[in-house]
Amino acid sequence: MIKQKHQDGVPILTYHSVQVDGNNYATNDHIGLAEDLEVISFSGWTVISLDQLVAAFIQQCMDALPHPCVAITFDDGSWFDWYDLPHPSFGPQRSFHNILLDFVAVNPQYKNAQGLATSFVIVSPQARVSLDQNCLIGKGWWSDEWWVQAQSEGLLNIQNHSWDHKHHRIEQALRFGNDYGSFENIKDFAECHWQIDQGQAYLDALLGSGSARYFAYPYGHCPDILAERYLPTHQQQTGVVAAFTTEPEPVTQASNRWRLPRYVFRRDWSSLSGLQGLLDSLQS
Repeated sequence: MIKQKHQDGVPILTYHSVQVDGNNYATNDHIGLAEDLEVISFSGWTVISLDQLVAAFIQQCMDALPHPCVAITFDDGSWFDWYDLPHPSFGPQRSFHNILLDFVAVNPQYKNAQGLATSFVIVSPQARVSLDQNCLIGKGWWSDEWWVQAQSEGLLNIQNHSWDHKHHRIEQALRFGNDYGSFENIKDFAECHWQIDQGQAYLDALLGSGSARYFAYPYGHCPDILAERYLPTHQQQTGVVAAFTTEPEPVTQASNRWRLPRYVFRRDWSSLSGLQGLLDSLQS
């Protein structure tokens, strides 16, 4: 008898749609996502929603999840998540959303899937205008008019990646204090409120009350004041039930609810064999 392998935790695979530095797997998160989905399917893994994973984690029934399974998240929430766009250097890029639709088209078991991936978005409209001008090409490719359609359609779930990411390219007048470029240096509850609660309120107003339930730390930086003090004690106020870092580990029943780990494409694997090796390493 062949012994069935055991899955040692659930990996969350994370991609950034603005990371387009070429037109091959190792330099383009869009190509990486599309080809990784093929590997995941071919290897017999199931893509589950973040809702499924978090519910099973909180209810302490992760063994009831499909075996083996992965979850997928995107960070930052630019137009490249939703629209096919003409990159100024590397030409047309298939959006993450349309890559998911392509995947569903050849994998009918996902036809009615909800939240097949989760997009953690930078929420502040002013911050996104600033980032569009300073990090993209100033064509308005970081606005939020697609979020309602995405949430309504259901394939892509919109969640909170902070008010302004504490991004170093945001103008001084838009910032909460100094020390931008890192999310580690959140100093007090007032700044926690600025980064968390504002984003929650904006998303709930736009997408419906209770829509915003998860938070992903910008840069993967997880300050103790948020993970140990603010988020655990302000659940009712914020509506956040779980938060995500970028520690390269699978989610297990022993994981910290406010420090749930995620793997990041190009940092934790940069080839199809690397992804296969990562998946294989989580089965014993």
